[in-house]
Amino acid sequence: MNPGIMKTWTERRGYARVTTLLLLGIGVAAFLTFLYKKADDSDTGMNESLRQHMEPEARMLQELAKSRNRSFSDEQVDLMKQELSQQKGESVAIECPMGDLEACYLALEINLVFEASGWIVEEFLFAVQRTSGEAVILRVNDESMLDRAKHLSLLFASVGVAVTTQIDTEQPFNLKILVPAKGPQA
Repeated sequence: MNPGIMKTWTERRGYARVTTLLLLGIGVAAFLTFLYKKADDSDTGMNESLRQHMEPEARMLQELAKSRNRSFSDEQVDLMKQELSQQKGESVAIECPMGDLEACYLALEINLVFEASGWIVEEFLFAVQRTSGEAVILRVNDESMLDRAKHLSLLFASVGVAVTTQIDTEQPFNLKILVPAKGPQA
């Protein structure tokens, strides 16, 4: 089989997976907005209970729509791909806090850039425990990975993303990128 065709097929599969996740997220957001609107239009007791349940999610969606989300420009993506493709074949895991649309969107963007650069994304994780802060966290499982983490830190800094590095000998991945929720460190 032609290796160029296989690469194209693999890239399409990766983009299809990420596109499916994004569409699923958009669908959930639309559904929550619909339920909130429906609860707002009615004065029944059951819908009042639903409205109380839906208000935090609807507010979060409204804030997300109004906020300036962390994301990359086309130029930043090109720069990152160029640099990351030099370590093609390396592996990484990416994690974001479950339920944080903004952080998970940035994590999906990072996932796409790494996959498009030839990296192997071992896992895309949704963390149950919420981590917050402004800096993306690079977690390595031993000191031998610190040089790679330093190179990635410089790359992220060149596109305006603050980074901190941590050693976590308990994690099963050599390198994990954790995208925290925006806000003060918890």
